Amino acid sequence: MARSFCTIAKLVLLLLAAEQGLSCNSRYQISSTTFNWFEAVEYCNRLGMRSAILDTPAKHDEAVREAQLTGKQASGFFGLWLGATELGRIGTYVWQPTGSRVGWVKWRPGEPTGGPEHCMNLYYWPRQGFQWTVNDAPCDTKLYALCQQDYRDY
Repeated sequence: MARSFCTIAKLVLLLLAAEQGLSCNSRYQISSTTFNWFEAVEYCNRLGMRSAILDTPAKHDEAVREAQLTGKQASGFFGLWLGATELGRIGTYVWQPTGSRVGWVKWRPGEPTGGPEHCMNLYYWPRQGFQWTVNDAPCDTKLYALCQQDYRDY
């Protein structure tokens, strides 16, 4: 009895998600409110997820597709916090969830710029030359959190 109830409950949730245009197959989730970088990390952790690591073109493209589904880019500006910072050692970006140095990332040409900008984000901001490219920003900037399922096989 309990097993069939769980199966029915899962089907109902899948139907509701599909009706709302949500993807149940994505490893990414985007917050509905904005946070500073530290709050975004905490938000993802509370969900049992981690801040997103976009260390391959495939992961980057998947995250962009998920972000585009929100429609928030229609305003001409949409920013998402990623899980990397250089706060531990200026000039060396590290993925906070794993402690690994950042290798590949789709930086906008000319980025990172440094200065007071120590936290990594993904921007859609065509007026400033950001076409779903990565940027460094002040960590207290208010952006949406991009969270990622913590599956080891990704």
